[in-house]
Amino acid sequence: MAERVAKDLPQLRAADRTPDWSGWEAVRRSAQAEGIDDLNLVKPGIGETTRVLLRRVPWKVLVRADAGPEVAHIRLLARERDVPVHEVEPGRFPYACMGFIHPRFGKGAVQ
Repeated sequence: MAERVAKDLPQLRAADRTPDWSGWEAVRRSAQAEGIDDLNLVKPGIGETTRVLLRRVPWKVLVRADAGPEVAHIRLLARERDVPVHEVEPGRFPYACMGFIHPRFGKGAVQ
C-alpha cells in the first residue's frame, strides 16, 4: 500500500484540483427535475442516501444505472421502506445514488 501511495502521490499533487462544483450543480438539477425547492431535502451519495432511508422520511431514491454492488443495501432498504428507486443514466450525476427526503417532512422530521 505504501508503495502505491508513493507512486501515485506526485501525479495527484500535480493534478488540477480546482473545485468544479459539478456535484452541487447535479443536486440543483435533480432537485429542479423533481420539483423540489429546498435543496436540503436532496442528499447525494451512498452515505447520505443511507441516512435518508434509515433516519428520515424518504420520498424516492435515484440510482445511477451503472452503480454496482456498493448500492445493494440502498436498494434493500428502499424496498423494505416501500420507497421507489429510479435508475438514471450514468451521465446525469457524479454520485452512485441520491436520496430525497419527502417534501412534506423536511425541517428535521424523522421517522
